[in-house]
Amino acid sequence: MPHAPIRTAAALAGALLVTACTPQSAASEPQMRTLAVDQVAGFWALSESGGGARCQLSLSNLIIEGVRPVLVERCAVPALAAARSWRATANGFEVLSVEGTVLMAFRRTGEDAFEEVGGRYRLTRAPIS
Repeated sequence: MPHAPIRTAAALAGALLVTACTPQSAASEPQMRTLAVDQVAGFWALSESGGGARCQLSLSNLIIEGVRPVLVERCAVPALAAARSWRATANGFEVLSVEGTVLMAFRRTGEDAFEEVGGRYRLTRAPIS
């Protein structure tokens, strides 16, 4: 059978082509599920446990210059002063600095509620006035 080596070579070339076109991250890394952006994006009121600091956070649902921007207003919480963006996680979201460093991480505690992982701050959906 003189054609058998040709068929084998063609099958091998096809397999290599499919493997080469598969993104490396898809082939080697498990995909972690995250909260849907619309469950996190929006206008939030941050309050400190025990009635301390208060802030307003706007979490964008759009990607601008490669990130989802965050706007922090009326805030005296030093950790949030450098906030530039946010990203969803499996259980909540993280607020990030310009360098991409996690400034604060929040976990979902209810339909429209999050709590800072350390338990010091709480977020509730704020009405837009």
